[in-house]
Amino acid sequence: MNTQVRHITDFMHQWAPPGIKMSYDNVGLLVGDPSTSVSRVLVCLDVTEKVVDEALEKKCELIVSHHPLIFKEISSINPTDEQGRIIYKMIRNNIALMTAHTNLDAALDGVSFVLANNLGLDNLQFLDKNYNISRKISLITSTDDTKAVLKLLNYFSAEEAHFFSVDNRKEGQYCFEATIDKQNVNQLRGALEQEGLLKKGSFQEMELTTPSNNFGMGVTGDYPEEGIAMDEFLHLICRALDVPSVRFSGKSDRIKKVAVCGGAGVFLKEKAINAGADAFVTADIKYHDYFTEKQEFLLVDAGHYESEFPVVEAIRKELSEAFEHLSVDATETVTNPMKVYVTDFENKNI
Repeated sequence: MNTQVRHITDFMHQWAPPGIKMSYDNVGLLVGDPSTSVSRVLVCLDVTEKVVDEALEKKCELIVSHHPLIFKEISSINPTDEQGRIIYKMIRNNIALMTAHTNLDAALDGVSFVLANNLGLDNLQFLDKNYNISRKISLITSTDDTKAVLKLLNYFSAEEAHFFSVDNRKEGQYCFEATIDKQNVNQLRGALEQEGLLKKGSFQEMELTTPSNNFGMGVTGDYPEEGIAMDEFLHLICRALDVPSVRFSGKSDRIKKVAVCGGAGVFLKEKAINAGADAFVTADIKYHDYFTEKQEFLLVDAGHYESEFPVVEAIRKELSEAFEHLSVDATETVTNPMKVYVTDFENKNI
């Protein structure tokens, strides 16, 4: 099978549609030809020159990253600066780059779900369902092959699909209704038209006020029974994310319900409190954000890189299972720019 770059980007876009990214973000195929054949893929969090060198050494034709290399508009590409050298090197060596960033943050089984799973939480659900992208659709078809229409609705993740016969028609016609996320509407319509299953002019779309169940920000989960002690929870975070220390504020004697958001997620702190979480694990917390009026609430900064890096292995696994004939590697290059120094010196002035 000749797998091309576009096949992998299509797969990633099914998981994390570009349409759900934040307005400031840049995702999708950022460098390369979508028709390039792919036999090896390298997955990473950040695209650095060392990561590109690793891709070259492993003979990878595609890099899949979480953080976008090209974030703002660029006026030139040349090897006189780091970003230019990276892009220049990828183009010269025919290495493509695709990125899934805030769209993967917001996706079901995305960054925060992976973090929650690594912390051993059960009963996972979105903390903040802030994506009002659900659409109610109705369509009329003159075909009696209702299974074919339902199959397409299911393929494009439509929910609550049902149909009924249309009265007062000379020929047998059926009306189908379903709920679907907006990024799938045009694709569904195109597929129905291509298969000849859609009566011309019969497709209607209506915006719903209810949020989608498939996208959101942050995740909540539980520990069984009475939960675990605070020190045990902090130790568990360090072990799960392979870090020597974490910053935290507040306290909670027992941790049962936990909210998490991989990366910079402190904007969800009040959502975590209102959800009844005993602890909230995220990153990039500023000094004043550590203060909270709620008693029995633990706020933990596990590090941006540390809280997001587990998604690299999750992407690797998903691609390996979807494209069994490809070789997919998680990067061995540590791109975390932050270092931690732990001293035995006791400073009595702080």
